[in-house]
Amino acid sequence: MTRFPALAKMFSLECEADIPAELPEHLKAPIEILASKTDFPTAKENGKFLHSAYNPIREAESSADALKKSIPDCDGVVFFSCGLGYAPLSYAKKFLNDTIIIVENDPRYFFTALSLVDWTALFSHEKFIIALGTGIDSVVSLIEQTIGLKHTAISENPTQSEHSGEYFKALKELIERNKRKIEINASTLEKFSKLWLKNTCKNLHYLRDLDGITVFKDSCPPDLPVVILAAGPTLEEILPHLKEIKKRCLLIAVDTALRAALSAGVEPHFIVLTDPQYWAYRHIAGLSSPSSILITESAAYPAVFRFNCKKILMCASLFPLGQYIEKKIGGKGTLVAGGSVSTTAWEFSRYIGAKKIYFAGLDLGYPDFQTHIRGSTFEEAIHRISDRFSTAEKMGVASLFGSNIQLAEDYNGNRILTDSKMKMFAWWFESKQEEFKGKIQTYSLSSRSMKIPGFKVASYLSLPEVSFPDSLSSPGNEKSQSGDNGSYDRAVAELKSGLFSLYETAKKGFEIASHSGLLSELSKIDSDILHSQYKEIVSLVFPTEKRLASLFETLPQEKDEFRSTLQKSRLIYSELMKGIEMYLKYLK
Repeated sequence: MTRFPALAKMFSLECEADIPAELPEHLKAPIEILASKTDFPTAKENGKFLHSAYNPIREAESSADALKKSIPDCDGVVFFSCGLGYAPLSYAKKFLNDTIIIVENDPRYFFTALSLVDWTALFSHEKFIIALGTGIDSVVSLIEQTIGLKHTAISENPTQSEHSGEYFKALKELIERNKRKIEINASTLEKFSKLWLKNTCKNLHYLRDLDGITVFKDSCPPDLPVVILAAGPTLEEILPHLKEIKKRCLLIAVDTALRAALSAGVEPHFIVLTDPQYWAYRHIAGLSSPSSILITESAAYPAVFRFNCKKILMCASLFPLGQYIEKKIGGKGTLVAGGSVSTTAWEFSRYIGAKKIYFAGLDLGYPDFQTHIRGSTFEEAIHRISDRFSTAEKMGVASLFGSNIQLAEDYNGNRILTDSKMKMFAWWFESKQEEFKGKIQTYSLSSRSMKIPGFKVASYLSLPEVSFPDSLSSPGNEKSQSGDNGSYDRAVAELKSGLFSLYETAKKGFEIASHSGLLSELSKIDSDILHSQYKEIVSLVFPTEKRLASLFETLPQEKDEFRSTLQKSRLIYSELMKGIEMYLKYLK
C-alpha cells in the first residue's frame, strides 16, 4: 500500500506490507468466492455472478475496449465499484495515458478485491485514483478536475454496484445533472457571449464608481429572517400579507417579482437582478422603488443602472473581463452562481449572514398549470401580443408544454408539473441546504411548490416582529468602498495593451501557419498564448468546443495530416484575432 499510504493508515493496514490474504473481519465483503472455469477467481453476491463464471479476464478485456469507444474523445473512465477489479486492470493495461477512477462506497469490497487479485497494473498506472467512501459531490468535483465530465466514460455493472445501489444511483443522477449544466452553459455562452461582452464594456466604469455588496457582508443579525420573493404562481398567496411580512423580516425581491411587490404597496429592502439579457431589464423597466437597494452585475443590460432606487450595489462579475478589472481595483463580493436569479438571491442572503431564509413563490413548477404569478411581465407580454388566432391561453399552454415537462411532488405529496431545468435549480437548493446544514435553514411559504429536500414549510405568521439594525433599516448610508480613478485607468490601459500584444502574437502565428509552417515557431507561439493572462478574457467570445469542431468541418479536406493541422491552426489564430478585435472595439 505504498502508493496510497494515507488510505492504508485509515484502515489500520501496514503501508510496507501487501494486503494480507486473510483480511480482518471488518474488511471482508459479504460475497462468495468461486473459481472460474479458467481458474481465475470470480464471485457471487445474492446468487448473482459479479464476473463471468468461465473467463473473467476475457470479459474484462472486451469491456475495456467498449468503454473506450463509448464516448468521443474519451480520456478516462470512472468505475462504479468494480467487483474483483478485472475491468479496471484490463483498462489500465490497454490505455496507459487515460485516467482511471474507482469509486467504492463500501471499503470492504475494495479490500476484498485486493486480497484476491493482483492489482499491480493499477497501482503502477500513473493516473490511477481511488475514491473510497467519498461523498457524491466530492466524486463529481474530482471527475471534473481530472478528466472532465464530457470526456469521461462511466462503467456501471448493476450487479457489482448493487450493494450500494442508492449511493451509485444518486452519483449517476448528479453526474447527468452536471453534464446537462455544462451543455446548457456552453449553449448559453455561444448564444449570449457577445451580448455579455458588449454590456460589460459599456458598464465597466461602474466597477469603479459603485460599491460592492461587501459593505453588507455578515451584517444580518442571526435572529433576523430573510424572505425572498420569487415570481411563481403561489406568490399570490402572500401578497395580501406582504406589508405585515415586511415588519418581520428583511425583504428581498428578485427582478421578476418586483412588479407584484410594488402592486401590493411594498418596496423590498433589496432587489436582485443579475441576468444580462434585455428581458431581465424589462421586469423592472418603468418601475420605481426609491427605498430599495438594487444588487446587480457588470454584464447587466445598461439601462438597469438607470433604475430609480436608493442605491445600486455590484456583486462580483461572472465573466472574465469584469473579473480582471476587479482583481486590479478590488472585489465587489462573490455570489456563487446557481443558474437563476432566485439562487443568487439565496446566495446574497447567506452572504449577509442570514440564518433563516424563507421563499415565497419559489415554485420550480406549475401549480394549477400556471407558469407565473398573474400580472407578471411574462403574462402581460402574452396579453399584449395576443389576438383571436393566437390567444393568451394558447400561448400560455405552448409555453407550459414546450419545456420538457416532467412530474414531481409538492410539499403535500401531490403531483406537480415541472421541467428538467427547474429540477436542476431544485437540486442546487438541495445541495446548498445540505452544505450549510445546521447553519442555515430554508423554508417555503407555500406547500404547493415543488418539494426541495431539506427545505421546510412554514407560515409567515411564525415570523416575529423584529427591530432592524441601523445598517439594514437605513440602507445606503454605509461607507463607500468604490475604486479610485487611478487604479481603474491603469487597469483598463494594461488590459488594452495586453490584448493588443496577444493579437500580435496570434497574427504572427497565422502568418507562419500560412507560409513556412515551422512547427518549432508555432509551438513557441502556442505556448505564449496559453500562458497569457489575457487568454481567459478572450475565451468569452472564442468559439466553444462544439462550435470549433463545426468550423473545422467547413475547412477544405486535406489528405496530408501536416497541412490539415496548419489549416486548423490558422482557423484558431483567426478566431482569436476576431475575439480580440471585438474587445478592443467595445473598449473604446
